Amino acid sequence: MSFSWGRASAVLRKELRDYRHNRFVIMTMAMLPLIFIALPVVDIVTIPASASNARLDKLIGLSLLYMLLIPAIVPSVLSAYSVVGEREQGTLEPVLTTPLRREEFLVGKALAALVPALGIAYAVFGVFLVIAAAFAHPGVTSVLFDSSHLLVQLLFTPLLAGWSIWVGIAISARSSDVRVAQQLSTFASLPPLALVALMSLNVIAPTLGLALGLGAALLVLDGLGWRGVSLLFDRERLVTGHRSRPAARVSTGGLPRPAVGERSPTVPATLSLTRKWGGIMQGGRPFEILLDRELVGDISSQGTVELPLQPGRHTLQIGIGRRTSPTREFDASEGEMVRFWCRGQLFWPLYLASLIKADLSITLKRE
Repeated sequence: MSFSWGRASAVLRKELRDYRHNRFVIMTMAMLPLIFIALPVVDIVTIPASASNARLDKLIGLSLLYMLLIPAIVPSVLSAYSVVGEREQGTLEPVLTTPLRREEFLVGKALAALVPALGIAYAVFGVFLVIAAAFAHPGVTSVLFDSSHLLVQLLFTPLLAGWSIWVGIAISARSSDVRVAQQLSTFASLPPLALVALMSLNVIAPTLGLALGLGAALLVLDGLGWRGVSLLFDRERLVTGHRSRPAARVSTGGLPRPAVGERSPTVPATLSLTRKWGGIMQGGRPFEILLDRELVGDISSQGTVELPLQPGRHTLQIGIGRRTSPTREFDASEGEMVRFWCRGQLFWPLYLASLIKADLSITLKRE
């Protein structure tokens, strides 16, 4: 089955309809542009005519840099909601069980974030130019309307938005919480802005060749982002959800089960597991407990679980979906209370790295 723009546009139309009924999305698209235009407008109209050329370039570059935060942040928020948000609402499975290809699904989702983001970014930039032309000093406007400044703004707006969108969708497809996905997506959308910031502030001279070269590099990254997200997009995992749980919620950790009418054997050792408060995955669903690679129960935030053990060597791992802790080996002696604690990862860089290495998601340590 070949790629169909008709099916991709159907996803786009559905997303745009959903935006109208989502208060958070509407507030994001309305409030963020107002926040990012307020300070640049104040700066540009208060620049004195006596400002030196270097200071003038710096102030104008800083004002324009605020404009570029819009295509970096707005689409990252929208795209981070695209998959995990639908999964939480229960509307993702009906879509993924249709003949829709994953490439069509992803392109439709990406366009749904790109179209409003570009519309908002260019509209805000236009309003900014109109205000500057009306109220700023003529010397300031002549520098502001210089071709290099306009080139950086017009060229990098869609390219930064594209990067933010593909990073956001990748994180959304691997996340289990909307808020975490949006925070990570916003954080991951900022690195490409560093080079653009250096150009806007004239630390790097924004020549036509340099701008086109960086633009081409970002365009290639955006294309690779689409292909990479398509390859990582696990349709079956998104439909079926997390691994199935066995009927028994707690196992005996390898101890023999007593027959009907027999007395239960003495428990020679105990595993005590505490989930501490805090971490990026604080709250939400319980963590699953895998003892000797067998699912034996789960643990909620600030909870403690005690499980019986046979003496000897065991393994312990905590997980939620594909996100896990490292596997810890430990020895238990007869009558010993073995204590561990766990919580979600505290550090954003490690949590972001867990998209590649899943066992960085949860901290698990022995007391």
